[in-house]
Amino acid sequence: MRRSILSTEDYSLTRGAPGTGREGLVISPMPPVRPGAHNWRPTAAARAALRGVEVIVSGAHRETGRRARRRNRRARRAVAVVCMAIATVLGTSVYALSAITACSGGVTTLDAAVAPELAPAVSAVADGFNGADHRAGGKCVRVTVRAAGPAGVTALLSGQIPAGAGVRRPDLWVPDSSLWLRLLSKPPRTVGGPLARSPLVAAVPRAQAAGTPGTWTDLLHAAAPGERRSRAVRLVLADPSRTGAGIASLLIARERDGDAAFAAFARSVRESTAPDVAGEFGLAAKAASQPAPVLAVPEQAVWEHDRKEPAAAFHAVYPRDGTLSLDYPFTIVDDRPGARLFERALRGGEARERFLAAGFRDPTGRAPAAFARTSGLSAAPPAVLAEPDPALVRRTAQEWARLTLGSRMLSVLDVSGSMAQPVPGSRLTRLQAIAQASQEGLALQPDDTELGQWIFSTRLDGDRDWRQTVPMGPLGGRIGSVTRRQRILSSLATLRPKPDGATGLYDTVLAAVRYMRRTYRPEMVNTVLVFTDGRNDDPGGPTLDRTVAALRAGREETRPVQIIVIGFGPDVDTAELRRLADATGGSVYTARAPQDILRIFGEATARRLCAPSC
Repeated sequence: MRRSILSTEDYSLTRGAPGTGREGLVISPMPPVRPGAHNWRPTAAARAALRGVEVIVSGAHRETGRRARRRNRRARRAVAVVCMAIATVLGTSVYALSAITACSGGVTTLDAAVAPELAPAVSAVADGFNGADHRAGGKCVRVTVRAAGPAGVTALLSGQIPAGAGVRRPDLWVPDSSLWLRLLSKPPRTVGGPLARSPLVAAVPRAQAAGTPGTWTDLLHAAAPGERRSRAVRLVLADPSRTGAGIASLLIARERDGDAAFAAFARSVRESTAPDVAGEFGLAAKAASQPAPVLAVPEQAVWEHDRKEPAAAFHAVYPRDGTLSLDYPFTIVDDRPGARLFERALRGGEARERFLAAGFRDPTGRAPAAFARTSGLSAAPPAVLAEPDPALVRRTAQEWARLTLGSRMLSVLDVSGSMAQPVPGSRLTRLQAIAQASQEGLALQPDDTELGQWIFSTRLDGDRDWRQTVPMGPLGGRIGSVTRRQRILSSLATLRPKPDGATGLYDTVLAAVRYMRRTYRPEMVNTVLVFTDGRNDDPGGPTLDRTVAALRAGREETRPVQIIVIGFGPDVDTAELRRLADATGGSVYTARAPQDILRIFGEATARRLCAPSC
């Protein structure tokens, strides 16, 4: 009793029934084969799949002599076809038998880590390469391809991941961008040119394409925070710490504005940053209609997305002021025998056609022919920007890491009697001007910013010169029925100067710094932000020297809490304030008009580019 599993034109493969003594696989002859009907040969992997499996030619056809030999030859052909079928069922890669038999001297296996979007095409090239007779150093060369995010490989090669941590070091590496190599202080010695290219574009839903700015400069301006008008667009990035597209986006922004503008840009896009390029399309799908989402993505990602989701297609805007491209450099990490052979295969015509078919341009910038027939993409090569030097790439990556750390701020506002004085040229008092600027500055902070608010004068809370008005916590967190952001905005709108209050500056600053040090959050930038219009005039408080000495005594370089002082009006004692700030590595700014305060917020944020050494 046998159950048929599969068959060919020559033989059928059946499984013998249990307990019959024929439990193995049985090959039985079928009607005569046409000449040359089968030319398949099994692979070593397929043979391994059959190892230990009994293959029996049906006893009814055991013959001798020439006829038996003919049957045996046909049986071997049938085994080959069966091996092919089983290998297919088991998901085993199949290669020519001639390549296997040529590997009697051993095999050299190269591990290739490839950017995920290019990995399928590189894997297809590797299949063909492995099926041919490639030898180096007396051994056959085989390549295994795995999709690997470039950030992980970069961390491994830079020593951030210890060698014994169980992370595999590749022999060959194809990151999405050569920018990763510029982040390494000691990049691999052998770095070839690009295998493919994909320029960075601004992708928008096709219905919104007509109104999208046509240059990066205009696009960044339309997405800029701090404007009194609403933002025209919401720029979405892939995480620069994980993707080449994200790093390239930062470099484009970095080259167009100064430190303060770049700091504001980084802080504003932090909330609309996706883990990867695919995640950008996901964020756009969930976004509200306004402001319109604009994705900074590689051209190939638009091609891939529109192929899979034509009903939600995007249009690629090619900035006229130039762009950067992902360039997929072939990199030999460990120069083992056969690496150059595989590079040659990846630069051959067949590989190039595979990359074009996957939506990539070739190394010269030539686009797939399909682009000319695809709405929303252009086959013409885009304008290019100069490649950034390694020092700029490293600095920009470090700046992003600093700027996107969470912020934890204690805002300390002076409500002494002098804050009731009018601001020349306006209808605002000093306190109203500071409150108004603070409300606008609050709009620049994301919901995960932790913020608390104190006010100070003299004897606001018994003998204490300060009083907490809003407890520390995330702006998006709730305090009763409202968010902390709403509570702070409401508090700022209702602040009133204490008519007979003096300025208890020293003991308030010392108490604020001690509170922030006591509740320090190492994963955040911890700051005391002081607004005042004058100088300390509390005779019952500590002296300036005692205050400075106490601030220095509690200072820890590994747990920095900086004081940032914004002095407003003509009565500010800058020298006094600078001594307080210097004791914590902080800074002092002076403002004469309300609009100066908002500018100072941007400059204070930009200090994070060099903190804590500046």
